[in-house]
Amino acid sequence: MKAWIKIWCVSVCLLWVGWAQAASAPTHPAQQQLQQNVDSVLSVARNKQLSETQKITQIERYADRYLDYERIAALAVGLPWRQFSPQQKQDFIAAFKTMMIRLYAHAALVGAADARVVVLPKLVNQGSNRVDTFTTVTSKSGKQYEVAYQMYLVGGVYKVYNFRVEGTSLVTVYRNQFADLIKQHGIDGTIKILRQKGLNKVEKLS
Repeated sequence: MKAWIKIWCVSVCLLWVGWAQAASAPTHPAQQQLQQNVDSVLSVARNKQLSETQKITQIERYADRYLDYERIAALAVGLPWRQFSPQQKQDFIAAFKTMMIRLYAHAALVGAADARVVVLPKLVNQGSNRVDTFTTVTSKSGKQYEVAYQMYLVGGVYKVYNFRVEGTSLVTVYRNQFADLIKQHGIDGTIKILRQKGLNKVEKLS
């Protein structure tokens, strides 16, 4: 499970700070965007003049453009999302975003350099402007994983709303955890716990 989480973490970071190459020249706009994201942000990770905090701040700007936090949060919560008030949804999304940024941006800067990532020519058209793009991630030990990025087109940009590592979905993993938290602590209690986890990550980075 720990190995899966590490690979998934690198996959999330690939949109921000990816050490990747293309298996062949990307032809679909979604694949081209994925490759461009990798190339555009790589200079941030390698800039020795920036502190880790400065790098994370710059990475966050890219993440805001290419990750749909609202849809990821709604899918991760599942059916209970309908019970959230508009304010609770807003608070949950903000806390969820903070946790993801602080956790995965840090991991990208620290650990992703050990992985080899290749953007694949493979693409699945899901209809309704939705596509799945793919990479392979090879860990330091040599084990290889296939990662799918589920994306949809909006305003000329392909936004990511889910990830799958070897068929296991990010939102499904979170959904099980959030279901237990909501049952035990309620919606507001779950938001509070999520905020605390996010704050703990920030403190560790400072």
